[in-house]
Amino acid sequence: MGFADQPRRGYAAVDAGRCAVAAVLLLAWAMPAGASGSLDCSIDDKAIAFDAQAVFSHGLAASISNFRAELNARGKDAPPAFAKVEMDGTALAHHWFHGSELRLHLYHERAETPFGSLELVLRTRSRDKDETAFAGHYELKLFLAGVDGGKAFERTYRGRATCSAG
Repeated sequence: MGFADQPRRGYAAVDAGRCAVAAVLLLAWAMPAGASGSLDCSIDDKAIAFDAQAVFSHGLAASISNFRAELNARGKDAPPAFAKVEMDGTALAHHWFHGSELRLHLYHERAETPFGSLELVLRTRSRDKDETAFAGHYELKLFLAGVDGGKAFERTYRGRATCSAG
């Protein structure tokens, strides 16, 4: 029995593997492509410094993921409890990203005592013909409960905000 006459072993497994790879590639090619982009928003004025980054998807759902933000309240009357607040996607209460509008609504409660919360709303629109640059306004509400019967701190700050999406 010569080499050419020997039964082939293992070829069925190789052929099955090639077929599986081909099927996966064909399915991936046939699926619609999902587009995503990065989102960056910032505020830098006398009252606060704010930076946020996220990934968003285009389309009807326009979901936002990997959201991270840091807010530093630096107004003269701002309590130290809000000097540096780091937030993740759980703080993103609502977002609107459609056409020329980009809006973010964040809400965060302090884990420490005394109880405190912040609510930040950014309302921006795309600038001129640049669909990636957004400018608008923010409104920040800070609340900190009084300690030992002291008076609670409540302030609202307003100013300009910018975002970029691409």
